[in-house]
Amino acid sequence: MISKDINAVDLGFDIIIVGAGAAGCVLARNLSKQFKVLLIDSKRFPRHKACSGVLVSEAKEFFDDDLSEEVFLQPKQIDIEYVDVDNKLRNNTKKGFLNANRFALDYFLFNSLKDNDNVTFIENTKMVEFSDAHDKKHKVVICESNGVIKPIITKYLVGCDGALSSIRKTLTNSNIRFYIGVQEFIKCNKEFDRAYFIFDSQITDFYSWIIPKKPYVEIGTLLDPYSSKEKFELLKEKLAKDFGITGSGKLDSALVLRPSSIKDIILGQGNIFLCGEAAGLISPSSAEGISYALRSAKYCADAFNSGKEPQKEYARNCKPMLERLDEKFKKSEIISDKSKRKVLFQ
Repeated sequence: MISKDINAVDLGFDIIIVGAGAAGCVLARNLSKQFKVLLIDSKRFPRHKACSGVLVSEAKEFFDDDLSEEVFLQPKQIDIEYVDVDNKLRNNTKKGFLNANRFALDYFLFNSLKDNDNVTFIENTKMVEFSDAHDKKHKVVICESNGVIKPIITKYLVGCDGALSSIRKTLTNSNIRFYIGVQEFIKCNKEFDRAYFIFDSQITDFYSWIIPKKPYVEIGTLLDPYSSKEKFELLKEKLAKDFGITGSGKLDSALVLRPSSIKDIILGQGNIFLCGEAAGLISPSSAEGISYALRSAKYCADAFNSGKEPQKEYARNCKPMLERLDEKFKKSEIISDKSKRKVLFQ
């Protein structure tokens, strides 16, 4: 499956998938063996991604206990205490979310592809651009790997390339507002039996978090990109005072989308498809994206496998997920307004 030399890669494929994260791997794994698939990623593998690693109920249902225990950190199941600093309110909710190591989760998903002989994977490879072939039915995808540039023909192109999706940018000029997700793993002697989601308008109009990942505790927040350094330092000061979390550790950051409405969601066009955060599929109220990446990739694979018009089938498959997202948009507006947020604690 794995090929590190782009020169050895065939010139033609049925489907090219850009991005080998959760969405890309799930899509490639679930596609029928009748498809010849090329999966590329700009990073070297195994890669690391800044992410809380919390698996919500939809993600738990997707895996149906198939995950290796090596994917989980302790405590394996975590409940959430919501803390509204502005209104001095607290609410403990028994969520029972799963506490995963995102690196281990991505590695598990990537390894699940090893027996798929119809999939060729190339790491450290970027999609430079794409255009219509002469027949207007295929795409010419220009790839660059280790200084070598190669055009590859495909019938379908799928963007699983995350928040900064170059494929999405080519399809549309619409911009989704974004935040900088900053997180730090700190070795902490104090034990936490739950996670905390913290709403504090001095820090952000989104939220911050504390997640126990023994022997560490992960602190993080979603910040306006123009004041992220100062706001993160303020958050650490507050967490030291209110929760006794001090010290420093490994710091990670990533760009995180926060769509405003269903209009921000773009599933694709013609023979181009988008999955996961590349499509704008991420919760605007919690920034949870793993479940959307997993489900949209499976829906996309089902659309290809159906033998019907894949773009229509993909939209049909995603419809219930988009309808549920509508409620998330309403909740997102409430979260951002401290005067309205009180209703979430009643």
